Amino acid sequence: MTFEGDDPLDEVRALIDQVQLESVEFHEVSARRFDSGSDGEDGEISIEVQIREGSGGFGVRLIATAEVAIGEAVVSVAGEYSMSEGADPSSRTIKQFVNEVAVMTVLPYLREGMTTITAKVFGKALYIPIIPRGDIAVELDDEDAVRGDAQV
Repeated sequence: MTFEGDDPLDEVRALIDQVQLESVEFHEVSARRFDSGSDGEDGEISIEVQIREGSGGFGVRLIATAEVAIGEAVVSVAGEYSMSEGADPSSRTIKQFVNEVAVMTVLPYLREGMTTITAKVFGKALYIPIIPRGDIAVELDDEDAVRGDAQV
């Protein structure tokens, strides 16, 4: 099935019926506490989004990197999607789906992973703030990953 329409989101809506979330998996959960770091929360959390496109499906990976006074942490979570036989969305449609649906599906896992690992290692949890849909996204015409930043 080829997806065509005047409204780009019509293609995403059509794709929703053709994809299935197969798994959400953690690829990295790590933190390191600095010996001389203060307990302050000042710092930054950056989030990178990556996509993988294949003939039978695609994947989205979110990588959060926290750099704060007390230490640093990295959490990487990926969602894997399969497509129905005959589905043939454009690369642009897959990227739009990632931006509109997949990122928001994987983001809660990323938030939980960051909260858990930093609570264990830092003794105080870092929370990824609520991030509006669209603030973490891949460029529709660019293969490179895009970073979003959140202040802690």
